[in-house]
Amino acid sequence: MSVQQQSGEPGKAADTPLERYVRLLEAISGFPEGISPTVVAEMLGLPKATAYRLIRSLAEVGLVEMTAPPSASCRLGERLERLLFAGSSDGWLRMVARPILLDLTERTGEACFVARFGGVTVRSVEMVAPDNHLRAYILPGQEITPHTGASAKAILAFQDIPVVEAALAGDLPRFTALTKTDRNALLAELADVRKSGIAFCIGEDVDGFAGVAVPIFVSGLDVQLSICVTGTIKSLIEQKISLVEVELRNSAQRLATVLEHRANFSQPG
Repeated sequence: MSVQQQSGEPGKAADTPLERYVRLLEAISGFPEGISPTVVAEMLGLPKATAYRLIRSLAEVGLVEMTAPPSASCRLGERLERLLFAGSSDGWLRMVARPILLDLTERTGEACFVARFGGVTVRSVEMVAPDNHLRAYILPGQEITPHTGASAKAILAFQDIPVVEAALAGDLPRFTALTKTDRNALLAELADVRKSGIAFCIGEDVDGFAGVAVPIFVSGLDVQLSICVTGTIKSLIEQKISLVEVELRNSAQRLATVLEHRANFSQPG
């Protein structure tokens, strides 16, 4: 039975241009290292010229990457990978982040979590806390206030200005005497975060508590994640900030390496 005959409505859905594009993407997604357009044409029962034309159209909008003949090869493009990554489930992200958070917590002795950007808001996804009397004040699924949370600042610092303005729109409540509510001051702070690659929240949302966060840079993708360590100002900032900064950056790089495996993007789980 040919691929075109496997459609629920033979001769109808399988013959539409959209259906052909979808089948091409499905075929190409199974070969993260690339596949010959000729082989794709054979897999789908398409004329070689048709397959090349459709693949070139996908490449023009960034959904596919295609190398030039004579050794032409195609694979999923960065634009589609960004969509797949953005749409991947929190369950998948928690699964890959938890071992790294466990190690970070053991090395720092502090509560650690990963935060994720959802277009306007930032929220925590997974958290690990040490087994002591001081529990983290950030819980999984909690929305992080954009003007105080270190994890939110670490992500927003690398977004376009309209995105940042949308995140900072509306009321910016004052939680403590150290809470920043002036938007110009916040934009200046985000500019500093962009230069240094590290963000702080020192007594800005809860008196006596602090957070330190770094963005997670995944090659070819916009910054959507950060990793954060939280604790008391005395413990986190005054006693072990140098250790925390080093361990945070190492952990962010470890998680980025995991996320950069394109096979994972194709199977978000």
